[in-house]
Amino acid sequence: MYLLNMSCQVMAASPQTLTLYLYSAGMGHDDGRENCFCRDWHGCIMAQSIVGLENVQPYKFSECSKNDYISELRGGQGLCLLNKPNELIVHRQCGNGRLDEGEECDCGTLAECDHNSPCCDPFTCRLTKEAQCAEGECCERCQLKLRGVICRESMNECDLEETCTGLSGSCPADSYKKNGVACQSGKGHCYAGHCPTLATQCEKIWGTGSTGADKECFEQFNSKGSVTGHCGKDNGGNFMKCESENVKCGSLQCQSGNRYPVVPGMDEYYTRTVVTIKGQEYDCKATTGPPEYSKIGRLGLVMDGSPCGNNLICVNQTCVSMYPFVDQSKCPTDHNNNECSAKGEHSYHYKNDRSSFNKQPNFSFNAGYIAGNS
Repeated sequence: MYLLNMSCQVMAASPQTLTLYLYSAGMGHDDGRENCFCRDWHGCIMAQSIVGLENVQPYKFSECSKNDYISELRGGQGLCLLNKPNELIVHRQCGNGRLDEGEECDCGTLAECDHNSPCCDPFTCRLTKEAQCAEGECCERCQLKLRGVICRESMNECDLEETCTGLSGSCPADSYKKNGVACQSGKGHCYAGHCPTLATQCEKIWGTGSTGADKECFEQFNSKGSVTGHCGKDNGGNFMKCESENVKCGSLQCQSGNRYPVVPGMDEYYTRTVVTIKGQEYDCKATTGPPEYSKIGRLGLVMDGSPCGNNLICVNQTCVSMYPFVDQSKCPTDHNNNECSAKGEHSYHYKNDRSSFNKQPNFSFNAGYIAGNS
């Protein structure tokens, strides 16, 4: 008889798995970073060691981690977190904490309702007397906020702020300017709610003052398919060469800024090469990222929507026409023929999960019109 001796180190494996996920969310290690405050004496989740002081497992994030995550969202790296996933068909049950068909509210168990929601009757899942709403960014003390109150700030010039409708406690779906609208003084075009120019991407990695490198850097290195420049990796993990027409969409080649990357954990994973072409020197800097980032296939690559030529943008490391990604329809006009009543902007609600970068994106946009408040 053979006995199988298995040891499932769940407590040891779980923090490692979590750390890998958090790397993909843009969080770096806390250790060695200035002004990185952790409120817990035994350490925070992104400490270098996965085991806290005196073997107390960290369970909170440091201020650095929170700022890293917010920065990633503002940089457009968390788009697949913002779409609503498909939901399983479930039976209606008052008290499950989920708003089912026929319910006005559902605050959970009796104890949870007493603590969290005085606006909802836990027995009927209906609003209490005099209550207009139970929860949401547009609900305050069981009353709806006035129409026009901002419930979600604009994250950048391509994103639109959302305001309460006065009819619901929920903030309207996140929406942004339509693809193709000029941004950053004409240096780029809005794409999926962001303005992805080379300068903004380089500044994020190399700090203030960094810009996209000269075209010679893109042509010299991205066509080689090596650590200094490439168009991503194939299924075998090998760097792929960029075709000549796609070199501006491969590795993000930068110049100026800091000597080392300012992104936590990337200060040892970069290349800086000065090349001389026809007597002219060019400073070419690129990043690859530490091994923990290896599953993030596009780290250090030019973002989708970045300009790569006249009316051309990068999509999946390929330079293509921007027009297939731009809705040419116009906002409805009022009786004076003013588009969007001269008060609003043509917008989209984001509905696509772009967490997979190995396939041509399948965009699904909901065209909407954001009218100004009169």
